[in-house]
Amino acid sequence: MFDKLKSIILTYVFYTSKRPILFSDLLHINKLFNEGMLLDVEKLGARMRLSATYIVFLIIWHILIFLPVLIFHSALAKMDCHLSVLFAVLFTAIFFATFSIYKEWLIDEYAKQRIKNAWGTHFPYFDYKEYNQKVAIIYEEALKLDIPKKELEKFVMDKLVED
Repeated sequence: MFDKLKSIILTYVFYTSKRPILFSDLLHINKLFNEGMLLDVEKLGARMRLSATYIVFLIIWHILIFLPVLIFHSALAKMDCHLSVLFAVLFTAIFFATFSIYKEWLIDEYAKQRIKNAWGTHFPYFDYKEYNQKVAIIYEEALKLDIPKKELEKFVMDKLVED
């Protein structure tokens, strides 16, 4: 159920281009993804719709916060107004901090999905889980050797077949 919901959210938040990811871009994105670096959504052939991101985040936030507010409503209503102000400040800080985390999570999940789809196109005979680290190492080696983009695919495939 969570995977289906995640897929719906990603489809709603990201606008995906019809063009496939280029081989060299896939290698670069895969390397960055494996290193845990921040990814450029445009390299994935997508655009993040910020308004949709906020809408989904607000819906999730309201679903999560609604139950605790219902449970503690009577205690919160009797509370001193100074504590209410402090709670409002704390709530606002948590809200914006979690939005940044949520946005990074969205980009990572979308990147993982796009990389796996592009992997099937460019590496149909090599399983993603088994070979993504090896391909990242081979790509790093190709960068050190200054292999041109035209010869990059041949270089990577030859190295994969050798192993």
